[in-house]
Amino acid sequence: MSRFDPQQYWNTRLSQQFSLEGVGWLGMTEPFNRWMYKVRRRVFIREMRRLLGEHRDVAVLDVGSGTGMYLDLWRELGVRDVVASDFSEVATRNLRQKYPGVHVINLDITQRGAAGIAERFDVVSVMDVLFHIVDDDAYSRAIKNLVTLLKPGGVLVLTENFLRGPTKRVEHQVSRSAEEIEALLSATGVTLIRCRPAFLLMNTPVDSRSRLLHFWWGQLGATVRRSPRIAYVVGAVVYFVENLGLMLVRGDGPSTKLAIWRRNE
Repeated sequence: MSRFDPQQYWNTRLSQQFSLEGVGWLGMTEPFNRWMYKVRRRVFIREMRRLLGEHRDVAVLDVGSGTGMYLDLWRELGVRDVVASDFSEVATRNLRQKYPGVHVINLDITQRGAAGIAERFDVVSVMDVLFHIVDDDAYSRAIKNLVTLLKPGGVLVLTENFLRGPTKRVEHQVSRSAEEIEALLSATGVTLIRCRPAFLLMNTPVDSRSRLLHFWWGQLGATVRRSPRIAYVVGAVVYFVENLGLMLVRGDGPSTKLAIWRRNE
């Protein structure tokens, strides 16, 4: 059993840095993280427009809302019925101040009974959250709870690393195998309808054995850490290349993927 305390870790981390770097890649500077989140935004908006079409009258639960970026994106898409949630008291307190018109709940999706929320949702989004659940039993409970919160026919939108090889673990993150994740999800009665790369060059190539990609990531990290100004310029250049690549690539990527699962009727 891991002694890692996720709530303490995230409350401390967000108390020190309630920003995109605080919820993103620590040490890669705020300017570079902003470019990374611009990539996330483009991927998310494109996929959600494809999913929703002209239908915007949906009830959404965003799990692990952090600093609120995905709340902004749901609003940008024209969805108004959005509930925010996080298990960090620091996050929920800041979200209530930042979004006074949004219902914000303190929710630990890994806990038994977490799906005791009476409401059911057309869409549940859980972005860049699941790979931070390091305990396997807690991860399994989270998957079950997420699906339980969906209406029949509702969709679960998530990001995960879906490794083609074995699971990789560090203290505050676990990159699980695609086989393990898909087995857990399929057992809850959902069906995969789409999976797309979220990054090609601007995130750790955790799902690649390419020495070139790992060398690239190491050099990129060393460069952007030199100064925020350098990070901004480098991020802008790589952002352009990243978006071009994401438009062209149709298969698996070397890093995080965005997946959409539909709950069976």
